[in-house]
Amino acid sequence: MSSWAENRRADRVAAAEQAREDRRMLLEQRRADRDHDTHLRAQVEQAARDRRAAGRAKLTGWVRAHVLDLMFVPVIVVPAVLAWTAMAVYGVKIFGPAGVLLPLFSEGAMWVFAFAVPMAARAGRSTAWLHTGTWVFAAIAAVLNFVHGAEQPGGIGHGVVMALVSIGGVVVHQLVHAAPMRARRTAAERAARRVERDAHKRLHRVRRAAVRQAVAEVAVDGTASLVYRPGTFILRGGFGGARLVPATVPGLPVEGLGAELGEGLADEITAYLTALPAPGATPSGKGAHGPGRGETPPVEVPAEIADKFGGYVARVRAAIDSGKLPASPSKDAVRKFLRIRATYAAAVWQAATDHDNGPDDGRQEVTA
Repeated sequence: MSSWAENRRADRVAAAEQAREDRRMLLEQRRADRDHDTHLRAQVEQAARDRRAAGRAKLTGWVRAHVLDLMFVPVIVVPAVLAWTAMAVYGVKIFGPAGVLLPLFSEGAMWVFAFAVPMAARAGRSTAWLHTGTWVFAAIAAVLNFVHGAEQPGGIGHGVVMALVSIGGVVVHQLVHAAPMRARRTAAERAARRVERDAHKRLHRVRRAAVRQAVAEVAVDGTASLVYRPGTFILRGGFGGARLVPATVPGLPVEGLGAELGEGLADEITAYLTALPAPGATPSGKGAHGPGRGETPPVEVPAEIADKFGGYVARVRAAIDSGKLPASPSKDAVRKFLRIRATYAAAVWQAATDHDNGPDDGRQEVTA
């Protein structure tokens, strides 16, 4: 019996200990939950305080950055409100109840263009037409307000005041926001811009002169392309007659000099051979075929200018008759006059200046 009673007593003691331990753990859990809830509430409150502080700082920073803009707000808004209400009243007087929408045309269009100008400028787009729209609708608003004011007892004075008030706000807005002043360039920057502008103009003139002096290359299918002469040139002349003249630049190789020397030498040889007496002719001009008539071989016309040869000869003879060329011009003078190659000029010169073929026309026979 004693052992049973002891066991029961031990069980009651163990149950009491377990109950106390359970209560202690429950209290500990509740205390931990309260601490966690307190910590969460503190975090939420701190986050809210941080957001409010960030909002205040952002608002303060924006106000500091836009102090000048805020100063102009009354100057811009007050005239706009006055003009809007005046146009609404005038619209109702003219159009009835629907006339309350009249400010949407007169004032609204003007302000839409005014707000679009700085937006387009920030985006890097052109603002020319937006400026035009702003001032066109500003003029319309001024005229409408002037007419409205002129109908009042004050007459023209009221009209002028209402017209100035209607566009005063948009004028201030455009002066402040539409066209900000650019930083003034230094003297060195202005000089560099002038040099750059002059260089661009000169390059444009050089390219136009190169196009005028280019030759055309025609393909078999009829298409054509321009062929330019490469090299170093200097621009001469102006006002539509500019031309490129070969130039020699120190330190750069001389281009095209061999061709010019070869052409000059060919001109001298041709002039020398032309000055020699014809085969079979005597110093007195009497040939082997009879007195007073020396015979020279007919001129060989280059095939490339066969269709133009007669015109070239006629031009040279006309120039000699009019005094533009001397009576006995040199081959080089003929070449410069006609602006053709030396070989072509030699044939034209021989045909145009030979006077020993006979008494009829004094011209040599020409064969193509």
